Amino acid sequence: MSSYCFNPNDYVTIPFLKFPDSLSYNVLEINSIFEYLIACVYIGLFYYSMYFCISQILVWSHPAPKTPERIEQTREEMRRGIKALFYVILLTTGIIWKIQPLNPYYGYYETHEFGLKEFFVSLIIYMVTFDVWFYTSHIIGHMPFFWKHFHGEHHEFVEPGAYAQDAVHPVEALIQGPIGHFLPTFIYPFHPVCHHVFGLLTSVYAQLAHDGRWDPAGHTLHHYYYSCNFSIWGLSDFIFGTGYNQEKYPIPYIPTWLRSKVNSKNQDKKIM
Repeated sequence: MSSYCFNPNDYVTIPFLKFPDSLSYNVLEINSIFEYLIACVYIGLFYYSMYFCISQILVWSHPAPKTPERIEQTREEMRRGIKALFYVILLTTGIIWKIQPLNPYYGYYETHEFGLKEFFVSLIIYMVTFDVWFYTSHIIGHMPFFWKHFHGEHHEFVEPGAYAQDAVHPVEALIQGPIGHFLPTFIYPFHPVCHHVFGLLTSVYAQLAHDGRWDPAGHTLHHYYYSCNFSIWGLSDFIFGTGYNQEKYPIPYIPTWLRSKVNSKNQDKKIM
């Protein structure tokens, strides 16, 4: 399943934006500051569109009452997310331009086959490496100095919404986002297309986790308890024993949008 024979320029034309002759090398071809800025514009349009569309659908469909306080929180999450994403786009595009060509695996699949085995191995390495990186940087973020100057900003949202995914300090956004995303590519040869698809799906996953209705790793519990569920997939929490434990946290967290239902059920049980 080698991609050396596929030239995206034969099928896609976007004004001022260049693709490499083979996607086995990279997803974009950037050779000058002008091309870098153009790439930033297109990548920015894509990421902002995805961020707003998915987040807005989740906010709109969320059962949480649209109180003035909740609306203002959503606006604040949005403002911070817009700011953090700006720097994430600049760094992501810069890494594609300047850092990825230095990767020892750059263009690996131009001369090697890429099949299901390589796909699944790269997926596992991506998830494990990203999880360990996110967990480690997250633990550091909870240390007093880093909490005060960086990570505490994200925890102002005790019951976050989907927009809170990127509502972090820009420095934190860069460390946990682009750096965590590109780090696995220096461990194992990733096909550039698959690598960036993994990143997109991870971003969507994080939005769903902050929305709270589909949160397999219990990230909303982390926002409430602060000292559990530090990892992105739950793997590192399982290994190091920092996952949510009901014995350690006997008072259960019930989101405000579920409390009325829970209270109603408890009342019914008392009557019976």
